[in-house]
Amino acid sequence: MARRKVTEADTRRAELRDQLWPGSERWIWSIHNEKIVGFATMSRLTPWICSLMRDLSGGKDPTSAFLELWCKDWGQGIISINDEQECAFASGYSGNRAVRTWKERMFKLVELGFIVVKQVGNREYGEVLLVNPVSVCARLHAQGRVPEAWWASFVKRAGEIKARIPKNPRLPGDKPTEEGP
Repeated sequence: MARRKVTEADTRRAELRDQLWPGSERWIWSIHNEKIVGFATMSRLTPWICSLMRDLSGGKDPTSAFLELWCKDWGQGIISINDEQECAFASGYSGNRAVRTWKERMFKLVELGFIVVKQVGNREYGEVLLVNPVSVCARLHAQGRVPEAWWASFVKRAGEIKARIPKNPRLPGDKPTEEGP
């Protein structure tokens, strides 16, 4: 995977970090260190996205399952689920109902539109597609399912980080238009 180029802002933040915590470069997980691997890229809006998921989930908070899926993605948006027990455990569920609880949370992610799934053999969640969560939030807002205070905060933060919120997101399950799928 290609590493992101070091920017002027990166250099300024690293200098400030080193002034406040001398020698701290060896304590962090730097994306610029060629020897450090095993991290995932995620949106700076993830806390807002997870907050919305919790609010809309009706008491079945799917955020830990969502984060576990996101950490399995290699950048193509597709995750092969080979071991549901492992996924349940990594999501924080244990005991006799671990897989059942994980499946309930996965269903909630499907229902909200954050993932699309394909059954493989007997595994209901054999392959998972992570849908752009910013687009999902925009669609949920267009459907009137998002609290206005949350939306205002989300839009403000998106502007601060220069994230683009699509006006009319085309997502899986949407009906085709005259322009095509």
